[in-house]
Amino acid sequence: MMLYTVKSGKWSAQIAPEFGGNVIKLTYAGENVFVPLQNPDQLKNDPYLQGAPILLPANRTRDARFSFEGREYRLPVNEKRNGAHLHGLVHTQEFTVLRHQPEEMVLSFENKGEIYPFPFVLTVEYAIREDAFVQTYHIQNSGNTAMPVTFALHTTFVEPDTFSVPIDACQEKDDLHLPTGRYVALSPQESAYVSGSASKGKIISGYYRACGLSAKVGKFTYTASEEFDHWVLFNARGERGLLCVEPQCGAVDGLNHGACRVILPGETLTLWTRLDEKYETRYP
Repeated sequence: MMLYTVKSGKWSAQIAPEFGGNVIKLTYAGENVFVPLQNPDQLKNDPYLQGAPILLPANRTRDARFSFEGREYRLPVNEKRNGAHLHGLVHTQEFTVLRHQPEEMVLSFENKGEIYPFPFVLTVEYAIREDAFVQTYHIQNSGNTAMPVTFALHTTFVEPDTFSVPIDACQEKDDLHLPTGRYVALSPQESAYVSGSASKGKIISGYYRACGLSAKVGKFTYTASEEFDHWVLFNARGERGLLCVEPQCGAVDGLNHGACRVILPGETLTLWTRLDEKYETRYP
């Protein structure tokens, strides 16, 4: 597996183009920020809990199907126990390296309809700027019809002592872990996620409406661009020393609930995230 390094100051990132362009290792002053890859087989057997996999469409799509502009579309059923489509297939694709410099890397992937029924070109930029790690994503609709999309980053942090995330409501889930279409009030445990909570000793798994753009994960600030209107939180039942703080554009199962973005032919949707040590909203 060919790895590329982007490095400057205290930041160092290793990127695997052949595995979805994933940042499979990110360190700050030698400290692991993302859960690092221990074995290449992990990317095949458990691809979501290493680095920051790209999800398009994001999270679950009920019955692996959705309707858009009067037509039904089907996706592969890759979560058989729920009969759902889970997390899209972008994270399994090989990306092309367009540019690689010590402090920056640009990759791209083109879908002609093989993994999602709308053609698009996804360009990803990883860069270290002003002592921050910045990820930028450009989704260009390369087809001749409008394209619905949800997008997320399954960002898998080494479990912090504390975290806080700006959320104000939870997507209610059914027995299949799929949204009912309703938002409900945060539970007392979830309310603590806003003001500051430990991850250790808790089971964390939920879909939330965002009411802010900057999350605090340990000593790091994770800021997302305004297109990200939801956060997903997950910690594998608290048994693996990780916490996923996932910015998401569109709701879970948003393709079925109309809670998604629509990109017109030839247009590009740009999103970004930024990681640094300062707790404030900053822009790349």
